[in-house]
Amino acid sequence: MNTPSNHASAADTGELGSQRKEENRNRAIKRRQARLAEALRWIVGDERGRLYLAEIVRESRALERVQCPSADLVLFVDGQRSMGFKVLNDVRALDDAREPRHFSALCASALTPPKEDSHDD
Repeated sequence: MNTPSNHASAADTGELGSQRKEENRNRAIKRRQARLAEALRWIVGDERGRLYLAEIVRESRALERVQCPSADLVLFVDGQRSMGFKVLNDVRALDDAREPRHFSALCASALTPPKEDSHDD
C-alpha cells in the first residue's frame, strides 16, 4: 500500500541515489584530471616533450599578433590559436605560483625559431 511515508522514503532514496551518482561522477572526473595533469608533467619533464609542445604553440601562432583578410580565415586562425592557448594554459596550471618554470620555458621555446636538425636523413 502506498502511504505518504512510503512516497517520502522513495523520494529520499531517489535523491540519495542521484547524489551518489553525482559524487561518483565527480570523483571520476577528478581522477581523470589528475591522470592528465600527471601525463602532462611527464611530457613537460622531458626535452623531447617540451620540443613537441613548443612546436604546437609555435604552429598555432598563439603568441603572435595575427591579422586576417577575411572572416572565414579569422575563424580558422582562432581555432588554431585556441589549441596553442590550451597547451599554454595546461602547462601554466601545472606550475606552482612561486616557480613558473615550465610555462616560461615553453613560451621562450615557442618564441625562438626552430633549430635546423644537423642530422642528415
